Amino acid sequence: MSTLTEIFGDGNNAYFSNGPINRLAFLRTQHELLDKASTHPSAKYLTFNELNPLRDVDGQFAYLGYMDVKDTIGRPYEKDEKTQVHEFDPNSHHSTIIFLGLDLEGSISNGGVQLGAYTGTPYFAIDVTPAHYSQFKQQQEFQGRKHTPTRIDLSLTRPNSAILSHARSLLDWNNRNRFCSACGGHTLSTHGGAKVVCPPADKGIARPTACATRVGLHNQAFPRTDPTVIIAPISADAKRVLLGRGKRWPENYFSCLSGFVEPGESLEVATRREAYEEAGVRLGRVQLHSSQPWPYPSTLLIGALGQCDNEAAEEISYPESELQEAKWFELGEIEHALEKGANAMWEPPIKGYVGPRVPPAQLMAHQTLRGVLRLFHRR
Repeated sequence: MSTLTEIFGDGNNAYFSNGPINRLAFLRTQHELLDKASTHPSAKYLTFNELNPLRDVDGQFAYLGYMDVKDTIGRPYEKDEKTQVHEFDPNSHHSTIIFLGLDLEGSISNGGVQLGAYTGTPYFAIDVTPAHYSQFKQQQEFQGRKHTPTRIDLSLTRPNSAILSHARSLLDWNNRNRFCSACGGHTLSTHGGAKVVCPPADKGIARPTACATRVGLHNQAFPRTDPTVIIAPISADAKRVLLGRGKRWPENYFSCLSGFVEPGESLEVATRREAYEEAGVRLGRVQLHSSQPWPYPSTLLIGALGQCDNEAAEEISYPESELQEAKWFELGEIEHALEKGANAMWEPPIKGYVGPRVPPAQLMAHQTLRGVLRLFHRR
């Protein structure tokens, strides 16, 4: 009997994913358990300012305990959702706090908290961007900690990259949904930061209009992820792969084609459409490779391999005029680039390397190209 690993190889342990924390999403509605976890001595809090995490002087994440944040957040889960909605005051400060889950490696014997049938170390994220937290941030800076601005961080450990991805995406989503997209009213963050509700009243005074989000399920109330295909077009003879270079990219830096999936499209159809729009190539069979969350702000990258059916389908043109150039590369050249010339485009070229530069191993494009080599490259 064959296994998936034997057929497809080892899975992609994607950067920004596969962290140590079990989200335990089904506990988010149980405010008593969240209250217990959030005030427990083992709780770890990671604060974010402008979506930048707090770091120690050595650049590592600076996790704080409940006593460090108690004066600024109080007991955010003391009351159930119904009570919070009933008492909602849009003019008062409402801390945005995300319950990230439990690291189940923690146990009661070493200080973990027990939440029903689960025991571990609880993790939370807090948005301290508002002016309400000015004194708190000053105190952290006095102790040598900073919310250092970072555009895209590929230097994190795998566990911390997953924590950043989860926390950053949900904090950003909460910030973008402070007002209801259906009626414009102030919203309230609930379910440990994984849902927003539009209260029917402000300080007990009913709002003038009814809101459609209060009846049934609506995507305005829950976090969303935007799917994007990362495409490696393969030649008909399976000896070459096509890469593109954006107009603002460094000279000689190439990557997979990419694009957002549109409503009403399958991933396979989106792959074919984007490959044609960006480079004019026409793909036949499409095979999905793997996926990766991308927390800037909240995208799911889906690696896809697509093969041209014949040489005519490989002809390059630029219907969309989005790329500076697209080029077919021999698989051996791609293998060499992945081994010797892979780094982020904002970094300087690797000294001594003169071939095409490609994305580093932390990125979906790199892993998708690895998938092409595994299937088709024969040394």
